[in-house]
Formats: sequence, structure tokens, C-alpha cells
Amino acid sequence: MEGQTPEHWSPPTTLAELHLPPAFVADHCIRTLSYQGPMTPPEIARHWRVHDAIVVEVVDNLKAAGLVQIDSGRAGYDRLGRVRLTDGGQSRVDAARHRTWYAGALPVSLSDFGRNVSVPAEQAGLRETVRAELRALAFDRKAADEIGQALAAGAALTLEGVAADEQLDIATALRRALTGTVRLPYAVYAAGSVMRLFDPRYHRTTEQGVEEYDELDVLRTHREPTQWASAGRPAVTLTGGVLPSDVVPAYDDEARFYVAPAPLAASGGVLCVTDASANPDALAELARLWLIPGRHGTGIVLLRSGERIEVPWRAAAVLLGAKVTALPEAARRAVVYDVDVSALGEQTLAAFIARRLPAHASGQDAAGAIAELLTRVDLSNRRAAGEACRYLRDRAVYEGESFSLTPAVLHQAIDFAARTIPAGAHLRAA
Repeated sequence: MEGQTPEHWSPPTTLAELHLPPAFVADHCIRTLSYQGPMTPPEIARHWRVHDAIVVEVVDNLKAAGLVQIDSGRAGYDRLGRVRLTDGGQSRVDAARHRTWYAGALPVSLSDFGRNVSVPAEQAGLRETVRAELRALAFDRKAADEIGQALAAGAALTLEGVAADEQLDIATALRRALTGTVRLPYAVYAAGSVMRLFDPRYHRTTEQGVEEYDELDVLRTHREPTQWASAGRPAVTLTGGVLPSDVVPAYDDEARFYVAPAPLAASGGVLCVTDASANPDALAELARLWLIPGRHGTGIVLLRSGERIEVPWRAAAVLLGAKVTALPEAARRAVVYDVDVSALGEQTLAAFIARRLPAHASGQDAAGAIAELLTRVDLSNRRAAGEACRYLRDRAVYEGESFSLTPAVLHQAIDFAARTIPAGAHLRAA
């Protein structure tokens, strides 16, 4: 299902409609020709992902200034000829690269970004998909529905009581639950700087015949003259908590442009943070710049120059491995849904354990025995079960083929879980 695009929007066909400084676009043409060599105007348009008429207008201006020349085209129609830099154009290359070396798809202006970004459409079948994905992880329907509701709303969510070894599994399940597409610009021009937004680590274009992209070239071929990509809804996972570098755009000192921070790359999808409480200060900054403003459909980008740029942003943020009461104040204020998934019924507990046992110690009998023992000592919750299974897996790796799941080993695993779970975290028994 496609994202919802403002009905009034149509791709620009003139230089003025780009809402970009003409000098920046002229320099962009000089940079493009310096990297790619002579190109025809249609080739430049495909490279920039804009209408041919825009390139013709820019090239005409550069030709009048003596910065480019055009090899004769068919029947003397020079707009089909190849555009090359003159000696005067070559002398302008260093100046054109002074602010940025970026020469890929033409960025959109910040104003166009705000006006024309698409909103993810309602996802048909989301409830059933979320339930199915989380049922396999021993989540009950009530918890799955709360999580699905947060995904649909693009809200911040904490999941309490998850086992350490299942956090990435949960993030993967939520990624699989997302369908549909979003539209986002390949790059944005703001405060005199370029920020690359399309990131192949997270975005998969839905266009046919699109080639892979590199650092400076972005996407070279396309079906439509548009600076916007249509991509599957993204899922970004930050492992081991949030780092300060995760919440601000990275700057490429050599190429001289910014790369969108992880929260912005997750726009229209989901941002998962494992071990969320590991770095409280960075988590608080994530909340202040993205999660709290995100309730109003915006996020905050901080540039090295000190510029504070407001950009359209909406994504579900899932904080894993943290109790909401232990979060920094800004993060607590950002959380809309707090779901405790610690409790497991006896049958569900056994299924949960069976997925985590060592290969040569698995089986319903073994899982049932561990579940019964955990229940007997009031440790029948996800975290305790996960820690007990971790002990057994580690021991099986150490002992190899001699490993045996004896009653003594089982009790040692339970003792390990009791020691590992912090005081006060012996959550309610099912």
C-alpha cells in the first residue's frame, strides 16, 4: 500500500520550482560534470532525478557564463549534444566543491521536504501480522495488540520484562510486520548544507531497474523525474543502547555532506533500541530531539554549525530491555505505551524455553522440567527463563558432547537466573 502523498504536489519542471539557490544548482552541475565527464542533458537529468527542462535551463545559464560548452548534437540540435566543462568551468570546480562534494540526486529544499513528505497509509492486515509474528515469540494477544497499536500510531513504546537474548528477535519480528511504502527524498538541502537521506542499509526502493548506489553517486537510473524515492517502510535497530552519534547526522569530512541520523532514516517505519537504558544521556537526547517532537510530526536535526533544523518525522520507537521508571525523565515523558511482557503461562513458558535450549538438550520434557522448576521458585518470567537458558547454552558450549541436563545442572541454571536478575525484578509469577 502506497504512502499518502499531498494531492497538490507534482515534480518541478523549472529551476524556480526547485526552491533551491540557483548558485547551488549551478555548482551541482559543475560537480557532476567534473566527476562524470561529458554528459547529455537527458543523462544529467537522469542522474539528478529531475525533469529534463530543469537541466536545459541550468546548462543554458552555464553556457552563457562560458563555464560549459555543448558538442554538436544530431541535426545541429545542441541540447542532444554532450555538455562538457570549459577551461573556465574547470577553474570553478574547486569553488563548487568548497561547501560540498555531493553530486548525486539533486536535493530537495527543506520547505519542499516539509510540504511534500508522504504519510504512511493505513496498513491492511497489520493486526493479524503483528499477532502472528509475536505469537511465535510467546507474546499473548493483549500484549501483541498494544504493540501493534503503537506501531500504527508511530508512538514511543517500552517493552518491559523481555529476555536479553530475544531483543533482536523482537526487532526482527516488528520489521517483518511492516508492509507498504513511504516516500522520502534522496537528499535534503538546508542551512547551506546537503544531508543524504536515502540509506541502502535501511531503505529498499520499490522502483524497477534501479541500480545499486555508492557514496557519491546515489541512484543513477530511474523511471520518473523525481528527487523522491519510494521505499519499503524502514526498520532501524540500534543495538546496545543509544550512542550520542546516533541522534545527530554524521558528517563526511572528505565528501563534505551529512548523512541522516538513524531516527530520521527510520521515518515512516520503526526505530528499535535494544538495551535502551545502557546510555541514559544519549537516550534522553534521542527523546528530546526525536521522540517528544515526533508526537507533533517533526524531529530536530543538529548541524555542526549549530543550526537547529526542524524536519518532518514520524516513526514508532520501541525501547527494549528497560523499565519505564528507570528511564531518564525526557524518555519517560516521550513514552506513550508501556507494555509488560514478563509474565508467561506454564505452557507458554515451556515453549519459550524450548526455543532457547542447547541443541542436544532440547525437547518438551527438558523445557517442561525447567518451566516447572522456575515456577516452583517464583521465577516464571521471561527474563529469568532467558537467563537460565543462557547458562545452559554456555555450559553446553564449554562441556561439548559430555554435557548432560542433570537435576544438579538444572538447579545451577536456576540459581544463576536468580543471581542475574536484579533485586526487585523477580516479576510476578504467571
